[in-house]
Amino acid sequence: MEKDERLAILRGLPKVELHRHLEGSLRLSTMLELGRRHGVDLPLDNEEALARVVCFQADEPRTLANFLKKFHSGWYRSYADVERVTTEAIEDAAAQGVVHLELRFSPEHLVRTSRLQPQGVMEAVCEAGRAAAAEASISLRFLVTLTRERYDFSFWRMVVDAAADLSPEGLAGVDLAGDEFAHPNQEYQKIFQRVKDTKVLGISIHAGEGTSAEQVLSAVKLLGADRIGHGTKAVEDESVMEMLAERGIVLEMCPISNYQTGCVDELTRHPLPELDRAGVVTCINADDPSIQRSSLNDEYDVAVTRWTYTLQDLLRLEQNAVGGAFLPDEQREAVLARVEKGYAESKDQGL
Repeated sequence: MEKDERLAILRGLPKVELHRHLEGSLRLSTMLELGRRHGVDLPLDNEEALARVVCFQADEPRTLANFLKKFHSGWYRSYADVERVTTEAIEDAAAQGVVHLELRFSPEHLVRTSRLQPQGVMEAVCEAGRAAAAEASISLRFLVTLTRERYDFSFWRMVVDAAADLSPEGLAGVDLAGDEFAHPNQEYQKIFQRVKDTKVLGISIHAGEGTSAEQVLSAVKLLGADRIGHGTKAVEDESVMEMLAERGIVLEMCPISNYQTGCVDELTRHPLPELDRAGVVTCINADDPSIQRSSLNDEYDVAVTRWTYTLQDLLRLEQNAVGGAFLPDEQREAVLARVEKGYAESKDQGL
């Protein structure tokens, strides 16, 4: 089967995505337009010139440090800018077949080069996101991202408290991201205790992306992670895999991103299938599609072509994602029913 034919089938499958960054989901055309409007100091002659700076290039080092350099904050100078990129990110996810999206964003990143206020951007993301999700007929939740390198307890506490206040608007969790090599989990116990104390926010921790299984363990034991972003190194420690399986901790895995950051050498050897066979709860996500220049369906294509996953295998991963979603049970059941119905209707298409 040709790739275009596979992608067409995959696009039609209902998907649950738990790990997508707003800041890594901006359309290149939008970055070019906003960059010119706001005088951003980047190559703005055309989309390809800009892409060489803001998108991963095949001839660049496959390291997390290089990947993180692709994120720029000059696009957001008004709440309308924030609302626009939020709306477009949700439209693009829905076009890929996503029926439930958990979109994470960093308030600190969105206000870094502007006079916008953190709570204001959080409200803008929630308001625009809810409207876009309703228009696209998809379910939506948000997570706020705290970035390891910019630890500021008083600022983070304000963000966490604001997130809890916005939980009725769909803000459902807190994420920790950034360079875990230089900033291990032990530094963040105090703030994640505050997250747990809210009683309304789930916890997702980027851990074991390129460090060690120990970072995955400490994310659960010290920070109370409900889900792990990436967690590729968990495969190196059987006891950590057993702990994850026993506790039902979901690994939000992003194969193409993991390759571009150098966490895996080859997509064929990505650890998701081994973790899956070991009973660890895994799911597939797009992570930063605009930086990676890939789509969520490209991630699923990896599963089909590199791991020989079948439609039934993909459904199992969707069911895993539904189980790990930061949703009340009634809404979880509705999403699950939509996913299973969609897969049942697609079973004769083949992959």
